[in-house]
Amino acid sequence: MSSTSETRVWRDEVLAIFKKEVLSEFRGKTGLSTGVVFSLSTIVTVALALFNKNPNKMDLQDVCASLVWIILLFASLLTLPRSFLVEEEQGTGDLLRLLARPHAVFWGKVIFNLIQMWLLCLLVAVLFIGLTGIVVTEPLVLAACLFSGGASLVGAVTLCGAIASRAANRAALAGAISIPLVLFPTQWGVSGLREAFGSVVATGGNTAAIGLTAYALLSLGIGPWIYAAVWKQ
Repeated sequence: MSSTSETRVWRDEVLAIFKKEVLSEFRGKTGLSTGVVFSLSTIVTVALALFNKNPNKMDLQDVCASLVWIILLFASLLTLPRSFLVEEEQGTGDLLRLLARPHAVFWGKVIFNLIQMWLLCLLVAVLFIGLTGIVVTEPLVLAACLFSGGASLVGAVTLCGAIASRAANRAALAGAISIPLVLFPTQWGVSGLREAFGSVVATGGNTAAIGLTAYALLSLGIGPWIYAAVWKQ
């Protein structure tokens, strides 16, 4: 088979997996909808806690930066592993292994999770800023950290969901093994958001965005190869 035909087959497999994920989400509404409900309820709670307080004070700026990233982190742990866990829960994992190659499966699900996570990042940012009234002094830093941070969470958490998908307590295991992998993105994400919200003691927002981008590229780059090794077990 020529390289052109091989590329076309691989692309078709990725698109087929992506379309399957989209249809499954519309039918089951267990992924993005779960993240949206969690994020909305948490943001409303935070907004009520900050009622009649000025979120633009230095101490609250740091707190708000941490809260935004905590919301994104836990929303990702709730939604992203589902793309692999649901295959084993529904008994379609073996069929998927017969019909597609591991790299195509991984990329099809990652592309869906990227779109899902970026939409969630946008929703969380808009709702949090709108309901709390915090001022964004560095919008480009905010956008860069949310974009690259979302991708880094997708790379790490999706891979952990794939690794844990065939275990007995797969949902709990996926969350547990994700924790060490999201420590660095969490540190960089909070640092970048602190500067975006105007904290006078925060610096290095651009460095944080670069670190998140590098982490996302690394995790997304090695993810298919690790998943391919797990796929054969």
